[in-house]
Amino acid sequence: MRYMICYAVRENIPQVETEYYDSFSDAVQRYTVLCSNCRDVVLSDLVQMTIIRHFSSRKLNGSVSVTSY
Repeated sequence: MRYMICYAVRENIPQVETEYYDSFSDAVQRYTVLCSNCRDVVLSDLVQMTIIRHFSSRKLNGSVSVTSY
């Protein structure tokens, strides 16, 4: 497996799920779906040992802060 996606599934009880993909396009599709449903999602390349993209979403004082780097 070349690509790994990690994501938080609950806000109050820390729990992380991990999925592995051989296909970059499959990993990107899943990452996109998870970004719309989770607070934190990380897409990484296991061969290069790098994080490709990290998505984070927080609600603060009635407003939403989204960070993607």
